[in-house]
Amino acid sequence: MEKRQQREELILENAAGLIAKVGFFELKMSDLAKLCAISVGTLYGHFASKEDLLIGLAVMAGAKRAEKFDTARHHDGSAIEKYIIANLLDLWFSIEHPQLFEAEYLALAPSIWTRATPARHQAQLDQIGAVTEMFQTFLTQGAGELGIASDITSRTRNLNLGSWGLGYGINVLVLSEITDRHYGHQLRENAINILCDALADLLIGAGWQVDDARQKVRALAERYVALPRSSG
Repeated sequence: MEKRQQREELILENAAGLIAKVGFFELKMSDLAKLCAISVGTLYGHFASKEDLLIGLAVMAGAKRAEKFDTARHHDGSAIEKYIIANLLDLWFSIEHPQLFEAEYLALAPSIWTRATPARHQAQLDQIGAVTEMFQTFLTQGAGELGIASDITSRTRNLNLGSWGLGYGINVLVLSEITDRHYGHQLRENAINILCDALADLLIGAGWQVDDARQKVRALAERYVALPRSSG
């Protein structure tokens, strides 16, 4: 089992590199098998299809992303600050590893996961569920900071969903050439700043009452994701 796990990790690492060069849709399983020095049959013994491989890559990317969230968990501040840091680290990971985010993004399409094996898809769902629960826990613990009664969960759940949509949308836009056509490189170069301000505004709307919320969020970004001080 250990040898099989090591081989699977090798396949995924090589697949990530190959996709970065040629793209997922041009990836050939035979080329990947050759790169891994294994037979095509052995490759299909690990991943039943290209769709299965892509979800495997997404799960690998999600595991690497989750490691970043430990920084938020260990932050010596409030639950809302931990929530903010986790959102910022989420975007920062995508900026640093665009090819891994692309795998995660593509793997959410029904045309991919409906063709994958149930076990692979379930692993994907379990991983997303664990991350969602982490964000929700931060918000539940920080409900008092938002002026939300501890027994009212719908507001924090809606906030979690809203900030997830906000962060995920910026993730996608940062990596899209469509953004460049409309904004030049402004969004790409200032994505963290833009998320900082949007996240602060969202939390203020949810009831977060702090002095200079935008500056507080940017200060956390400077501490944890190397926010450029020269950005507007």
